[in-house]
Amino acid sequence: MENKTLKLVRNGLVLVIALIALFFFIKVASNKDDLTGDAFQGAMNGMLYFTYIVLAAATLMAVFIWFAEMFTHPKKLVEFLISAGLFLFVVLIAKFALASNQAVQYSDKLKISASTSNWVDTGLYTFYILAVIAILAMILSPLLTGFGAWGSNKELEEIPLEDENSIEE
Repeated sequence: MENKTLKLVRNGLVLVIALIALFFFIKVASNKDDLTGDAFQGAMNGMLYFTYIVLAAATLMAVFIWFAEMFTHPKKLVEFLISAGLFLFVVLIAKFALASNQAVQYSDKLKISASTSNWVDTGLYTFYILAVIAILAMILSPLLTGFGAWGSNKELEEIPLEDENSIEE
């Protein structure tokens, strides 16, 4: 069960955020005839800043919760570091082994620098490598599990099957 104080603070925070949003909505709605006026622009700027603040707060809370979870469960931290390292390895292969380093000019107005072209190639090759790995994992996982290469299916064998007569309708 959730702490009552925490629930009260959370509901109060939601109420404050809703009231601030309502204030900016009313301020913008009252200036609907004059969409270029200073009052309208001020209300829009206020709404944008408010959105940035709420987004930053949500991001900080998510990052804090993630760090707290990672450091309270060292096994998850090790799994994350292995996964991040493998992802970094794939990105480095895509960047230094596969991506080109040539500038591209499509027209007089559109010229792509060598650095931008290299990063676009890196992103595309990273996607291709990860897509191939995912497809191979989907294909090979059932095959290797069926042959016992990745352990047995003891978890599945221990699940009791329900008797057809015991199902209530």
